Amino acid sequence: MSWAWSSPTKSSCRSPSNRQMSARPRRITVLGAPGTGAAELAGQLRTVLLSHPEIQLLEVPSLATEQDLALLMGLDQPTAQAAARQAQEQHDLQLRQQLHARGLPYRVVYGLGSVRLSNALLALGLPPADAEMQQTREAAQFDLNRGLTHWSCEKCSDPACEHRLFTGLLERA
Repeated sequence: MSWAWSSPTKSSCRSPSNRQMSARPRRITVLGAPGTGAAELAGQLRTVLLSHPEIQLLEVPSLATEQDLALLMGLDQPTAQAAARQAQEQHDLQLRQQLHARGLPYRVVYGLGSVRLSNALLALGLPPADAEMQQTREAAQFDLNRGLTHWSCEKCSDPACEHRLFTGLLERA
C-alpha cells in the first residue's frame, strides 16, 4: 500500500497496491531437492490454504508455470548418506540458479515437522495453523528478545525480521 496526501485538507489515505487490486489469487509453488520434504509440506499447506482463497498452491511443483512465489526447502532434513547429501546440494543449487535466472522471488523454509509448516506460513505472511504453533512462535520470539536463544539468521524465514536486521545495520554505518 502507498500513502497519499490530499493537498487541500492535508489528510492521508492509503491506496491499495497493484497486488491487492488483482482479482487472481497469489500463486505459489513448493520446490526442493529429493528427500527435503517438499511433497509433505505441500500436502500440509494444501489443507491450511483451504481457508485462504487469496493464495493458490500450484499442484505441480515446476518452474515452467507462472507463479508469484516459490517456497524452497532448506537442506536441514536428516540424511544418513553423504552421497545423498551431495545430490541434494547439487539439486538445490540448480533450483536456486533457475529461480534467480527467472527472477522469481522465493523463500527458503527450514525446520522439522510442524515448525517447517509454521515457517512456511510465516514466509507467506499467514498466521500459524493452530494455537500451539502460535504459542511456540511467540515463545521463540520472546526468548530471542531476552537473549535466551541463540540467534540463527540462516534458518529464519521471517522477511520482516530480515528487514529490521539490515535496516539496523544501515543505521549504524
